[in-house]
Amino acid sequence: MTEDTRVATRGDDNLMSFGQTKLRPEDLILPRVKIAQQMSQEVADKKADAGDFFNTLTGESYGDKLNVQPILPFMQRVLLVRQERRPAIEEALGHELSEGDGLKCRSYDMEQGKGEPGIACAECPLSEWTDGNTPPLCTETYNVAAATEIGELIILSFAKSGAKVGKRIFSTIRMSAAAPWSRIFAMTTRAERNDRGNFFVPDFTISKEAPDTAQLEQALHWARALKGVTIDVTPTDDETEAAGPAPDIKDPNAPF
Repeated sequence: MTEDTRVATRGDDNLMSFGQTKLRPEDLILPRVKIAQQMSQEVADKKADAGDFFNTLTGESYGDKLNVQPILPFMQRVLLVRQERRPAIEEALGHELSEGDGLKCRSYDMEQGKGEPGIACAECPLSEWTDGNTPPLCTETYNVAAATEIGELIILSFAKSGAKVGKRIFSTIRMSAAAPWSRIFAMTTRAERNDRGNFFVPDFTISKEAPDTAQLEQALHWARALKGVTIDVTPTDDETEAAGPAPDIKDPNAPF
């Protein structure tokens, strides 16, 4: 891989440049792709079917199959507080949180939190796994900036029920000697059920087809544009928390 085709997951500059305007990560609404669940607003509005991949920026449903070229894998932490989770969070911290629910803290680099409590992640009790297999109260998200078949930039976020798939994608990318966008990842969804109801989760395979020249050039364009960029994948205010349980009827808008 040449210097031109390497993409850093972190950079010294916290600003993203598109066109002539410098944007902080939180200033840009990114095209995040989530899986529509049975009780999602998109399903109620007949914009998507349950199990479809849905673009939160453009409002486009891709159906239950989506081919992408991975470009940039990165991890972040997000602490969103809801009434039912507040007692556990405050107990872990040893003090009360400020009033109000929603976004309290986030970390773009998995090292330093910004907000409340806003401390080093390694020192924060909310970042710890408990009982061996209970996820941290501050949710770890596995994210992948990717290009669609027509060259659109999208962000796939994997948390909770989708974390294993996120880890598999990360591992597949990092174990390859080739640039990640040199292969097509065929994303699909499948239905699962737990004690809280039915929901859809993602899966993927590596396509036998290779990207054509135009797809490779567009992916390389995005790779160069994202080099050293800090990306914010925090859900917008009108979405329910990313740190919730596995997607089901109580958490219809969680990322997969």
